[in-house]
Amino acid sequence: MQLTDKVVLVTGGSRGLGKALCLGLAAEGAKVAVNYFHNEAKGIDLVAEADAVVAEIADRYGTEALAIGGDMGSEADILAMFELIQQKLGPLDVLVNNAAALASGPITKYTEAEWNYVFQVNVTGTFIACREFVRRLLEQDRKGRIVNIASQAAFLGSTSGHLPYDSSKGAVVSMTRAIAREVAGKGINVNAVAPGMIRTEMVAGRLAADEDKYLARIPLHRIATVEEISDIVTFLSSDRASYMTGTTLDATGGMMMR
Repeated sequence: MQLTDKVVLVTGGSRGLGKALCLGLAAEGAKVAVNYFHNEAKGIDLVAEADAVVAEIADRYGTEALAIGGDMGSEADILAMFELIQQKLGPLDVLVNNAAALASGPITKYTEAEWNYVFQVNVTGTFIACREFVRRLLEQDRKGRIVNIASQAAFLGSTSGHLPYDSSKGAVVSMTRAIAREVAGKGINVNAVAPGMIRTEMVAGRLAADEDKYLARIPLHRIATVEEISDIVTFLSSDRASYMTGTTLDATGGMMMR
């Protein structure tokens, strides 16, 4: 995939799909910055998980990796991450926007604060990261790749009541297309992936309760593994996808067929 020594930032990279993305990119020789979120006030501390990903990358692939804390809802944190990556690993080549916030409904129960926080992380955070990355690429006269993790819910919605998340992912799809069109002439490719259901800790409870209900919606009749989505993201991060920009790839097992 020609990713040897490329510097990649994966936001939300300490667990689940994010972890698989970090490992998949490292397997192709990339240097990976593993972003995690640390929030003492909310009891969220993923330092150990991020450190474990870094250790696994070193053990399995022998490439450089860096655990880097930062709230994707904070502009100051995002800018500080980019600066630290530049100092520790070198100029960034690939940005993978994977971190996301999720709130559960139904629509009648959401608060304005919940709505705003989901959009702050999923949309504004993604925008700020893309803006900073593009700014640095243009200043350094370098090419780069952006891969945004969207969702099938951006197109189909969700029956389980995740309106802010679904809406925010629709915005990510539009943002991907808009940025791609603006920077296409600068050697910067911007694409997205829209996964369907992925077998992660986040959905383990729902699958255990009624997996057949979800399988019935999927023409391939199985739930995606994190590795299958990681392979797609790794491809879009590489020069093998050099003639693709502004697209959102359907990775839903046939749910969308678009």
